[in-house]
Amino acid sequence: MPTPASRLHFMFDSAVRSATQAKQAAKGSRPATANLGASLPGGQIFLEAEVVHDSDGYELLRTGDTRHSMWRTVEWRLLRTLVPQLNRPLLDLGCGDGGFGSLLTDRIEFGVDGDADAVSQCSRRGYGSAQVADLRQPLPIVDGSIAAAFSNSTLEHVAPLAPAIAAAARTLKPGGRLIATVPTDGLTAAMSGAYGPQFAQRMNDMFGHRNLWPWAKWEELLRSEGFSAVSFRGYLSRPAIAWYSQRSLAPWPQISRRRSEWLWQHDLPDLRRHVEESLRVTAEGETTCVLIDATKG
Repeated sequence: MPTPASRLHFMFDSAVRSATQAKQAAKGSRPATANLGASLPGGQIFLEAEVVHDSDGYELLRTGDTRHSMWRTVEWRLLRTLVPQLNRPLLDLGCGDGGFGSLLTDRIEFGVDGDADAVSQCSRRGYGSAQVADLRQPLPIVDGSIAAAFSNSTLEHVAPLAPAIAAAARTLKPGGRLIATVPTDGLTAAMSGAYGPQFAQRMNDMFGHRNLWPWAKWEELLRSEGFSAVSFRGYLSRPAIAWYSQRSLAPWPQISRRRSEWLWQHDLPDLRRHVEESLRVTAEGETTCVLIDATKG
């Protein structure tokens, strides 16, 4: 039986706290910090990532620890099939240091993020222009000049969110597309099912999650801000998040720091299994995140 959430010992070390603070800073909610950690989904800023292969040649994105690599691999495999096909010019909303976006396509015309240190790294990663901006304010991009925008694990941290969606919509041409990946209320349900609601609340607080919504609420907001067509594809299975949650508890974070290579090899079969399952399962009730594809009317 799972240990009661009130008795769980979380590894809320300085790296995790710094990652949370950094993500909030990037969205304009608190002062920025330069000490960014690797444990926050969506916190790809300054987080080294490399494409690796297992013994069968299966491609994975190794970035941070095994749990984070599992989550990010799923998003990378989804977005790398979509982003290169988008019309140009292309905008990366919440680009961070460009490390993740540069693994999706060779060149991205525009990027915006709230962290100046991160944005300064984008030019060496194929971004034509990357600027510091609060995503909730009008963006420093000419209205109606962008053919498509994408955002990976960013919009769930932005509050209030409606101004950010409106700002993104203003930059898009008529018929322009917004592609976004975000966790949903299914994430909370999966973590609660694994270790209880207090565990889920504490994890979401640590992540800085503000908008964990069902698909219908996302569609309502997007349509209210001028998007005429909205479609959804679920990803990241609930069993995958149960595994992610288990790997967030002692002793796994300590092992990750001290024996990262051993843990990578130990976890590789589970990591791959959850990636494959998370790409195969797409229904809202079976998943914890969603890929949103919205077209401006």
